[in-house]
Amino acid sequence: MVTAMVGSQGDRTERGNRRSALFVASPGGVLLDSMAVSSAWPGAPVSWVAVRSLDTAELLDGQDVTWATEPALRRPGTLIAEAVRAWRSLGSNRPDWVVSAGTAIAVPWFVAARLRRIPTLWIETLNLHGEQGLAARLCSRMSERVLVQRKDRLAVHRRCVLVGELY
Repeated sequence: MVTAMVGSQGDRTERGNRRSALFVASPGGVLLDSMAVSSAWPGAPVSWVAVRSLDTAELLDGQDVTWATEPALRRPGTLIAEAVRAWRSLGSNRPDWVVSAGTAIAVPWFVAARLRRIPTLWIETLNLHGEQGLAARLCSRMSERVLVQRKDRLAVHRRCVLVGELY
């Protein structure tokens, strides 16, 4: 399902490489959701921006990871600093997609991706009940597509795709 949206592993970009993706992840379920979706890029370059914790360090061992600090959404200085970092990184590395399931670390990366015209893919976490948090509301609105894991969430988002439970 996800592969059909982003292109199969055989699809090539104008640079001749397989479609690449940058995953932006926080610890816990966000990381697990992101890892499940990363399987849609078999054989393609995948890199990560992740908040360091025991699970991210262990599960992303051996991957191309840039470690980040979770910015505070209510503190503009931390968001601006991370957005500048994201802008520079996306300018030099230029992935074909930026993908995340959330928290504050995703916001500056999605803003920078949008400004650089890199499509984004938002993964709504399975445990969401009720209203989304601020980061989820912002990122889902900036996204090319939103992946939802429950049928009842289809009415919440435009441009969404039901993928079912990811893990």
